[in-house]
Amino acid sequence: MLKHRLLPTTENDRNNILKICGVDNFEDLLKGIPKDIQFKNKLNIGDGLSELELKRQLSKILSSSREKLNGLSFLGAGVYDHFIPAVVNQLTLRGEFLTSYTPYQPEFSQGTLQALFEYQSMVAEIFGMEISNASHYDGATSMAEAALMALRIKADRKRILVSAGVHPEYIEVLKTYLTNLSVEVSIVPMTDDGKTSTQALDSLLGEDVALFIAQSPNFFGCIEDMELLSEKTKTKKALFSANITEPLSLALLKTPGEYHADIATGEGQSFGLPQSYGGPYVGLFTTKLEHVRQMPGRLCGETVDSQGRKSFTLTLSTREQHIRREKATSNICTNQNLCALWATIWLSLVGKEGFIEIAEQNLSKAEYAKSEILKTNKAKLKYQKSCTFNEFTIELKTNAAEFIEKCIQNNIAPGIPLQRFFNEDKNSLLIAVTEKKTKDDIDQLVNLIKKYG
Repeated sequence: MLKHRLLPTTENDRNNILKICGVDNFEDLLKGIPKDIQFKNKLNIGDGLSELELKRQLSKILSSSREKLNGLSFLGAGVYDHFIPAVVNQLTLRGEFLTSYTPYQPEFSQGTLQALFEYQSMVAEIFGMEISNASHYDGATSMAEAALMALRIKADRKRILVSAGVHPEYIEVLKTYLTNLSVEVSIVPMTDDGKTSTQALDSLLGEDVALFIAQSPNFFGCIEDMELLSEKTKTKKALFSANITEPLSLALLKTPGEYHADIATGEGQSFGLPQSYGGPYVGLFTTKLEHVRQMPGRLCGETVDSQGRKSFTLTLSTREQHIRREKATSNICTNQNLCALWATIWLSLVGKEGFIEIAEQNLSKAEYAKSEILKTNKAKLKYQKSCTFNEFTIELKTNAAEFIEKCIQNNIAPGIPLQRFFNEDKNSLLIAVTEKKTKDDIDQLVNLIKKYG
C-alpha cells in the first residue's frame, strides 16, 4: 500500500529507508530541530482537490480579481512595469527554447549557445564592460557573487563596504552569503540628499577593504556620483562594484565601464521579462577581462570547428560540476538560460535607438509626475536636490500605508511604502513611472494624492 499519493513508496520501502538512516520513525529525523519550533499541528489547507474542483476554485478567485487586471501600478524597487511586445513571448516560448538548459554537448546546442553569446555581448555593451557571463539567478545573487569574487581577488582582505542606497533586500542576500566566511559587512550611510556619504566612505575605507558596492539609481531613486565613489575606492586599492537594478537607465547615464568599475552587476527584469509576482528573473554580471578567471557562472565563446565554420561553446565554466571544488568560482549549478534568451530577444527587437527612446520616455514621464505631485501641496520630494531616472521618493502628510489602502480601493497601486524596509519612515512612498504610463494614468495618481494625501 502506498503511504503517499505523490511518492511511489510502499510501507516496506519506507521502513527500509528509515532503517538505512538508522532511525525507527520519521520523527527521529527531526531530533536536531528544537521542539519549541517544530510544527506539531496539521496544516490548515483543507483536503486535496481533484483537477476539476481545482479549476472551479481558481475560476471563483479570478472572477473576483478580474478588475485588478486593468489596475494601474506605480510599483518599482527593482521590478518595473515595462512594455513587452507580443512577439517576445511568441519567440521565447517556442518548444526548442522552452526547455533550454546547460548545453553540455555543443554540437547539438549551437542555437542555445549562440543566443547566450549574443546575450553576453549585449549586456557587456550596455554596461560598457569588457566581459559578461551567461547570467545568474537574479540581481541580488549577482551582487553577492561579486563580493565573493572580490574576496578571491583580494584574498588578504576581509571587509566589504556597501552603500545604504543599495536595495535593502540585496544587502540581506549579501549578508546571508557571507554569514560563515568571517567577513565584515559595513554599511556606508546616506546624506540628507539621498546619496552615499563620501565623508563616511573616506572614514570607512581601509587597507582591509576588498570591495565597495554602490547602486545608481539607488534604492530611493537618486542618481549617485559613481565616478567619484569609484575614484575614492581605488585610493585604497579596493575593488569597486556597481549594482544596477534598473539597467534601462544606462541608456542615459554613464556606464560602469566609463567610471572604471571593476565589477558591475544588476537585474535584467527590465529587458522584457514580466513582473510575474517576483520572478523568475535574470542576474546580470560583468567585469574586466583581467578578472575573467575569477568570474562566477559560465562564459559562452565563439570559435571555429574542425572544418573552419563559426561555432559556439562554453569556454570558461568553473563551477563545482566541472572543476575541483577548491578551484570553483561558484557553487551555482545553473543559470537562467530561458530568461537570458527572453532578454536577448527583447533587446534585439528594441535596438539601440529604441533602447534610448524608451529610457527618455521613462525620464520625461517621471519628471512630469514629480512636478504634478508637487503642485498638490499634499506631498514633497524626500530628496529635492537629487536627480532621478524613472523612480523617486515622496513624503506624504499622511501615513503612506493608509494612503495606499485608499488607492487600492480605486484600483491603483501608487507605490511602495518605505516603512516596509525602514520602520520609522511612515510617510514615505517610492513611486516608479515607466513608458507604459500615460498622462491620464499619472493624473489619476495625482488626483488621489490631492484627495487622500
